[in-house]
Amino acid sequence: MNLPPNSNLSKIKLYDLQLVDQMCRGNQEQVLNMVEVFIGQISQSIKDIKIAYSENDFLKIKSLAHKIKPLLTYFGTSKLEKEFLLAEDLISKETTSLELDSKIENLDLMINEVISELKIDFNLIDK
Repeated sequence: MNLPPNSNLSKIKLYDLQLVDQMCRGNQEQVLNMVEVFIGQISQSIKDIKIAYSENDFLKIKSLAHKIKPLLTYFGTSKLEKEFLLAEDLISKETTSLELDSKIENLDLMINEVISELKIDFNLIDK
């Protein structure tokens, strides 16, 4: 497996591509393609969640959350996945709160960290 090493060894690893590598049978071109798709989908999904939350559209948030969950698992983003599950509990109450505001902002920050790390590790800085 020729996956890029985690660029910052002092930090907790933000993603693990073992499952993606297995799904792609070690084809590094396919892994790269899946990373690019992940970056695009997860970026758009968190933007859509923030918009839906500002509109109190909890049905849309739940739908987007359902779409995101498998991506987090495939890309081994366990820290992000745990935070996402905590946010999901708050979302299920279908009411705005300071705690949910904070969780959504935290998810956005964490997603951006994962994306940044993937872009660095896969040399996708310009994309």
